[in-house]
Amino acid sequence: MLLRNTLIDNSSPELSMSSCLKQCFRLDWVNRVRIATGYWDVPGMALVIKELSAFLEREGTMLQILIGKDPYVYSSLLKNPKYQDASFPHDFIRTDIHNLELHEEYMQVIKLLLKHCESSKIQIRIYLRNAQGEIEFLHSKCYICSGVDDSLGIIGSSNFTSRGLIGNAELNYLESDSRVVTAKPQKGSAAKGHSHWFDEKWTIAEDWSQEFLEQVIKTAPIAQETMKSAKQEMQEQSLSPYELYIKLLQYKFSSLVDKDLNEILTGYLPSTFDAFEYQLDAVKQCYSIMQEHGGFMLSDVVGLGKTVVGTLLVKHFLSMPEDDGRNKRVLIITPPAILETWRETIDLFDVDKPESIAPSIDFVTMGSIGKLVDDIEDEDELNLEELDSGEFIEPLPCANYGLILIDESHRLRNNHTQMYQSLDTLIEQIVLREGAYPYIGLLSATPQNNRPDDLKHQIYLFQRNHTDSTLRKANGGNLESFFADIAREYQSVIYSRYDEGPTAEQIQQSRKLLNDLSSRVRDCVLQDILVRRTRTDIRKYYPETKLTFPEISGPHSFEYRMSKSLAKLFARTMDCIAPKENFQFDSSTSLCYYRYRAIEYLRDESTRKLYSGRNMDAERFSHQLARIMQIGLVKRIESSFSAFKVSLKNLKRYTQNMVDMWEHDTIFICPQIDVNAELNPRKHWDSTRKLFSFEECAEDLRKKINKLNSSGSNEKGRNREYRREDFAPEYIDLLRQDLALIDQLDEQWSIYSDDPKLDDFKRQLLPSLLSLERNPEQKLVIFTEAIDTVRAIERAIESVDDRLSVLSITAKNRREREEDIRANFDANYKGEQRDDYQIIITTEVLAEGINLHRANSILNYDTPWNATRLMQRIGRVNRIGSQAPCVYVYNFMPSAEGDAEINLVKKAYTKLQSFHTLFGEDSQIFSEEEEVVHHELKTQIEGAESALEQYLYELKTYKAQHPERYDYIARQSEGLELAVSETEGQALFVVRSPKCPAMFVRYDALEDKCSMLSAPQMYEAFRSATFGAQASFALPKDWQARRDAAVLAVNQALVKRNLNMKRSARATEAKAIIDQMKEMPMEAHSRKLLASARKLVDKGNPDIIKRIIGIGHLLKEREGSLLPITQDEIDTIIHKEIEILVSGIAKKFGQAEVFIGLSL
Repeated sequence: MLLRNTLIDNSSPELSMSSCLKQCFRLDWVNRVRIATGYWDVPGMALVIKELSAFLEREGTMLQILIGKDPYVYSSLLKNPKYQDASFPHDFIRTDIHNLELHEEYMQVIKLLLKHCESSKIQIRIYLRNAQGEIEFLHSKCYICSGVDDSLGIIGSSNFTSRGLIGNAELNYLESDSRVVTAKPQKGSAAKGHSHWFDEKWTIAEDWSQEFLEQVIKTAPIAQETMKSAKQEMQEQSLSPYELYIKLLQYKFSSLVDKDLNEILTGYLPSTFDAFEYQLDAVKQCYSIMQEHGGFMLSDVVGLGKTVVGTLLVKHFLSMPEDDGRNKRVLIITPPAILETWRETIDLFDVDKPESIAPSIDFVTMGSIGKLVDDIEDEDELNLEELDSGEFIEPLPCANYGLILIDESHRLRNNHTQMYQSLDTLIEQIVLREGAYPYIGLLSATPQNNRPDDLKHQIYLFQRNHTDSTLRKANGGNLESFFADIAREYQSVIYSRYDEGPTAEQIQQSRKLLNDLSSRVRDCVLQDILVRRTRTDIRKYYPETKLTFPEISGPHSFEYRMSKSLAKLFARTMDCIAPKENFQFDSSTSLCYYRYRAIEYLRDESTRKLYSGRNMDAERFSHQLARIMQIGLVKRIESSFSAFKVSLKNLKRYTQNMVDMWEHDTIFICPQIDVNAELNPRKHWDSTRKLFSFEECAEDLRKKINKLNSSGSNEKGRNREYRREDFAPEYIDLLRQDLALIDQLDEQWSIYSDDPKLDDFKRQLLPSLLSLERNPEQKLVIFTEAIDTVRAIERAIESVDDRLSVLSITAKNRREREEDIRANFDANYKGEQRDDYQIIITTEVLAEGINLHRANSILNYDTPWNATRLMQRIGRVNRIGSQAPCVYVYNFMPSAEGDAEINLVKKAYTKLQSFHTLFGEDSQIFSEEEEVVHHELKTQIEGAESALEQYLYELKTYKAQHPERYDYIARQSEGLELAVSETEGQALFVVRSPKCPAMFVRYDALEDKCSMLSAPQMYEAFRSATFGAQASFALPKDWQARRDAAVLAVNQALVKRNLNMKRSARATEAKAIIDQMKEMPMEAHSRKLLASARKLVDKGNPDIIKRIIGIGHLLKEREGSLLPITQDEIDTIIHKEIEILVSGIAKKFGQAEVFIGLSL
């Protein structure tokens, strides 16, 4: 029967309600079936069980049953004594089900109800009262089938019972016009369709689903027998291929789908906090990784709540009763800007909780880098983290911590800073005292700033044995050699990118090399220790959070053009202040920043050592300082010409001061005293109206040095006075050389007062940046790296419209203006939100640790060279709680001349490309040019989903839909090797050993070769092969040989790479001998042994290299003799060496074995 308008009267099988319902359930466009009935019974559902089961197995389908009170059914049933004094329909249906005979078709219905009422795919409500609360009979019968675009409806006399579907003479009408079925009352017409009528009744009905499942179905004898039968059937049923895939996912993710642990973690949360599952999952993942590897890296993109996740993890660590040798004490290391956020969050976790965690937590803040000389520009403007003098603000507590969390851990990417080395020493001391290393948690949305070594140094904080780590996929655990390879190849890519005029093909090749390097780091290291989710992951895999994130629009570029004469001056200036990237500060025609290199020219070695760091001598320190000053000057010329001219005049004054001190034979080097301020003749003009002489200024400096000495504050005696004779005589000539160049630049720039970049900003302010269409809140965040640029922008805004309220923030006033910042720009501010300020102009001091997301527009007035800062800036306005649907990002791009001279765009691209490829950042950030950012920039990019998140989601879904089968699969340890095809082409193996994580192997029968797979590659290959497949094929005849090959491949992968040996002349000789042997006639088995030997030589295994060379000598000796060496002898020798090697690995890591196998 076609489903068209017709009467349905049960007069024939074709016109029965059961036949009609079966067809409805089979319609592939139907995803929701709603049934209103005066009564319901199991025998009725049994009539359509096959079709109904198939319908509910489809994703996104649902059955809603609304049960009323049919007076005829009610009066008929009352005649039976078993219904006396029973409430209708609750007790009537319970009695029916409890008295059911154990027929197979009825048991199938019970099984369906048990499964789908649990997952809410079947929902049941009972209609007792109308909207006014008055008792009302519902004996209407209505069946509605709905899809995205179509609907059909049936109304009539048939209840959803066996008699209603086939037994009685009924009369129903099928309406196939979707417009009629979905009609809603409108002005002038009260007509309503089937759907609207049903939804009205459903809304006011009593939910009976849970009571029906727990008290009616599960307590019935037929249900007990059904569950017993299902359990027995499940135990007798072997795993299907897809269930083997589920077993594979359980191996990785089982602890993350533990509902009991979810309840424990949710119980830790403050009552005012929402329990977001993605945050609970992060805690479980981090805790599991921490226990396996000693630490973890949490790198969720900016704005997803790492502080909450970190606090949850701390609470769980302190609350868990197990004794793992680590003290229940925690150290949290954080930048000063984030400290209060941590304290506030922990205080909230302790509210109304019997056991507080705050007393078990210490805090240490990361300090600013100390100054070697007094006149380094403000920390707003320069990134001094490369210098050796970084330290914590407070002394690092010497306590036996069991867990150390490091927020913004990328600040510890440099192992040469005192801050890093102090922490490293603390960790060593803890293990000496306690016998166990503390767990280390690294929290950073941007863990790689510039180089792969940024990651290495952070990971080394918990991977203490660098040549024998728990990360076995990285050269068998040798992180030192693994990162040495990566760093060498990365440097070659970086240098190649800065060649002049790279072709499109060269750019593409560089991208590919960076992608390959990043993939290796991700597959071999990060997959085992990294937890990272993007906004795409949250939307796709955690829809229940109902979090919304704004789209990212842009970046939109504002470009400016300089006049011809200004452009020429700009180019000449760049040649002078930064002639080339690897400039060694040794030119007579370019600035060499000698003002900052005085310690390099000290003659006495012991004096020079006063200014040396742990890993940096005075000369290197001076060059680092010169490089920083050079970069600062280049940044400021790109920031604004006004900022550059201020810096130029300052540099002129500071250099002149050094010349003056030389001429007076009184040279001060005082890192703790502002020498330039003390040498200023007008320093006390406001109070004395007097100009101070050089001698008077020098005397003030001596008094300050004496004060430091007397108080014991003169660190290492670095603050002191020198004579000309203490320096190399050429130093004064070099200073004067620099001063002449600075004078020349100052004179040339003094004639220009215009700033085309600032002029363009004023043109764009009202129509673009404060456009009502894009920016209805009229709030704007402007970032710049220079304080003088902050002031210039503030004046420019006032000149455009003095009614615009501006808040300017630098490091000097950040703390005192904190309340103003939050009240005006933080959407999560708990106090009264204010609108005192529309625009906030800030240096990098607000790039982290603050919410600015009442604003939806951000302008990077000058682009930071540090790609991490760029991402953190955008994260200030793109956060949880953002109300705007879209965040607009604007950049001022360098002029063409600036781009050509300093390669700013290419430099930023290289860092961004590496970071994006490695971590999958959410959105494009920097440029609209395809050459600059690796994402396609015409689309709004919200971040590629994390590689493993989709598989975790799939496992959760399976567990929710098949809870008993899930538990059964989890208990299985045998029968985990299946074939899904008659062909014998490929096989997949999970190989594990007791002392290292499982490794994944693909075996190719055609090439008789094994290759290692990353986790996502394995999961995807398994899913593709098993989805819908049947395990009806026998395993290949050579299955054991394939298993052995997989185990051998894992053992070879676990061999640590010997860098020195693999590059040695002996390794080269061994490779040549193997190449020579390949030309000999031999069996396939012999060639396989030779290929295995070559892999071990490539890894630098000294034993196999030695033996191969021995074979080569033997071949030479017996060449032309009466008894030439046989191929069997060669096989025996090679095989013996491999056997010895494998035996050694098995002893160290435990015997490797195949855990799961799949023949494709």
